[in-house]
Amino acid sequence: MTQLDSTLPATETLLPETTAERILAAGMDCFAREGFAGATTRMIAAQAGVTLPVIAYHFGNKEGLHRACANAIVEQYRRRLLPLVSSARAAADSDAITREEARQWLETILLALVSAITADAEQRLSTDFVLREMSEQGPGFALLFAELWQPGIALVADLLGMARVQEGSPQPDRIGAVMLLAALSAFTREEAISRPFLGWERIDDARHDEIGAAALRLLRGLIG
Repeated sequence: MTQLDSTLPATETLLPETTAERILAAGMDCFAREGFAGATTRMIAAQAGVTLPVIAYHFGNKEGLHRACANAIVEQYRRRLLPLVSSARAAADSDAITREEARQWLETILLALVSAITADAEQRLSTDFVLREMSEQGPGFALLFAELWQPGIALVADLLGMARVQEGSPQPDRIGAVMLLAALSAFTREEAISRPFLGWERIDDARHDEIGAAALRLLRGLIG
């Protein structure tokens, strides 16, 4: 197998250009900061520079806007990571994958995720929205679970089992996959704690490499 390059393509420009895009960006920001329950359409309208009827015209109501934010994140994921994930899934489902190939796929996926969560501010906004949904579910939660979390965690768990080549229940690998992916939140949701503790002013390219190296050490510990 030729290991795929873990470098992500350049982030698409997400700067709002239309009224609907401005509302979507403002909604994603407010939902990420306040959660679905705490964010109000009045708050979102003020940030987007529109009136309440304009939000209703484009998205129906707050629930519709929240689902639209979740759908935008899924579409972003499909553009940025789905080719890699689809190739890894096909390899995992084949009968020919070796233990070393499974490990290489896991490393590639993990480094791609590290790149995604430590990307520019626009990408981080999507990440913050997703992390908020993990702890405080809104109308878009089911879509994110079905399209992002469930297939992603299942793929990592399957590859962990193949890399370890051990018989028995898949449950330890499923638990390991959850713990491995959850560790990345240290540099998203818990960044306000992590950066001061580590003495970092910001996460630049050098810090990104350090995070990636640490993530790979965690992975190798799970593989054994």
